[in-house]
This record gives sequence, C-alpha cells and structure tokens, in this order.
Amino acid sequence: MVTLAELANFIGAEIIGDATAQIHRANSFVSAQAGDVTFAADRHYRNRLPQSQATAVIIAPPVVETRVNLLVVKNPKLAFARAVQLLHRQPYKACGISADVSKGEGCILGNDLSIHPRVTLGRDVVIGNRVTLHPGVVIGDRSQIGDDTTLYANVSIYHDCDIGSRVIIHSGTVIGADGFGFVPDEEGRQVKLLQLARILIEDDCEIGANCTIDRGGFDETILRRGVKLDNLIQVGHGTQIGENTVVAALVGFSGGTQIGRNCIIAGQVGTNQHITIGDGALITGQAGVTKDIAAGAIIGGMSQDLRAWRRSQALYSRLPEINERLRQVERITRNLKGK
Repeated sequence: MVTLAELANFIGAEIIGDATAQIHRANSFVSAQAGDVTFAADRHYRNRLPQSQATAVIIAPPVVETRVNLLVVKNPKLAFARAVQLLHRQPYKACGISADVSKGEGCILGNDLSIHPRVTLGRDVVIGNRVTLHPGVVIGDRSQIGDDTTLYANVSIYHDCDIGSRVIIHSGTVIGADGFGFVPDEEGRQVKLLQLARILIEDDCEIGANCTIDRGGFDETILRRGVKLDNLIQVGHGTQIGENTVVAALVGFSGGTQIGRNCIIAGQVGTNQHITIGDGALITGQAGVTKDIAAGAIIGGMSQDLRAWRRSQALYSRLPEINERLRQVERITRNLKGK
C-alpha cells in the first residue's frame, strides 16, 4: 500500500486530487474499485472517467474536471506499467538448491540461488547470482547464465550458450538446437551441415513460451540487449536481432536474418534468408519479408510499403467489378469494329 503522493513521485506524475489517498493495487479501467489505480489509455476511457470507481486514474494532458483523483503524465501506459511494478512486484527470496539436481563436473554456482528439483546442469556450466531455475530446466555443457535470470519449467539450453543478466525465458523454450542445414549428396540423400556456432542472449531480454532459437553453422545467433519475444517464435540459425526490438507471436526468421534496433515485428511475419531489416522498421501482421527493408520503413503484405499495400488490397476487392466493366468495354469495342 502507498499513498497517492508516493505513487506520483515514483511514476513522475502531477497529482490532481487527494495526495493522502491510499492505493492498494493496480487494476484495469473496467474492473478498478476503491483503493485501485488504473489508466485511461485513450479518449474512449477519458470520456468514462465519471463512471470510474478507482481511487486514482493516470491520464495524459490536458487535465479534465472529474471527482476521481488524477495522476497526469505524458505517457499513461508507461506510468501504469511502473505503478504495477511498485505495487505488485515480489521481492526476490532465494529458496536454495534442491537435493534433486544433477550437476556435471566443473560447474560454478553463484550466491542466493533458487534451483528447483529435476534441474540438470552439464559440465562447466556457470550460474550467476540470484538465478532461478524451475523444475525440468536443462542447461548444456559450457553454457553460462547471468545474474538475476529466471528460466521457467522445462526450458532447454543446449551447450555453449551465453545467457545474460535479468533475462526471463518462459516454459518450453529451446535455445541452441541445430539450425536447419542439409546438403543433398550425389544420390539425393541429405548430408547434415554441422552447426558449430554459439548462442548469445544479452541482458534484459525476455523470451516467451515454446520459442526456438537455433544455433548457426559458423555465425552466432544473437539477441541483443532488451529484445522481447512473444510465444511460439522461430529464430533461425545465425539470425541477429537488435536492441529493444519486439516480436509478436508466430513469427519465423529464416537463417541469417539481420534485424535492427527498436523494430516492431507483428504476428505471423515470415522472412527470407539473409535479408536485413533496418533500425526502427515496423512490419505489420502476416507480412512476407522477401527483400531488405530500410530503416524506419512501415511494411505490409509482400515487402510493400504499407500504404501501397493497403491501396492494392482495396483494389483487389474490386477486381470482379473491374473485370465485368472491362468485358463490357471489350464487347462494345467489338461491336463498333463490326459496324
């Protein structure tokens, strides 16, 4: 529980109302009750402020007249995210190392660990401080896990993977499986190209459930600092994703894809091999990226500028009508020629 004044100071907001009001939790705009703080994301919710039961609502300028206490900031959603952290984040408390842990030779374990039953550590694994490994986690030989990192149940880290600090990896994700590389021989049988490179996941990344991040043949697969992956994402061998890029569910990056910093990749996007997506690009849902994308571009469809793609989609819906009109013109033309 905090006062409105303490919350405002934490999120950098101006108070309009009772600074001594008590805030117990964060909640959605629809569900918020007395003791809750919420936020008005847009005009729709700002118009509903008189009906809100929350003790306080975070809004963007300009200030509106209402009975509800207000916290005024430039970016309400960001401020609300910080409020949630203040009110609901649980402090880390180490639970120790279970006796039911399989540990290979040469492992180095840090301090204040939480290693649950049925965890398997390979040879020469390095685990940092305040790391949490949930049941069923497997970490391969010579891999490293940085400080304050959490691996949820049944995460598999293959050999020679380097995971940074404050990384979160959700259940079922596999990091370091072999990239998909085969060459047919003279009789058409597939010969495997050995995948020898390392995997590097830098600090402050978060990887959703059931993702796969593949090892390359010679070039490292890298997630730079602050990358956020949703669930069910395939990161092909040798792919590199730049700092603070976010990727929605069901995206597939073919091998060697290079993604810049601060990009937004929407759901179900697929890429060709070895293409480059520039810094700050936005790729809309279900787009097929078949060629290099410039920095700051907004892309939809098959590597088209989003506005051009929308115009083409609008035209596509009219094709039957346009086709019929073209047939009428052809008939009129034939009749005129016959005369």
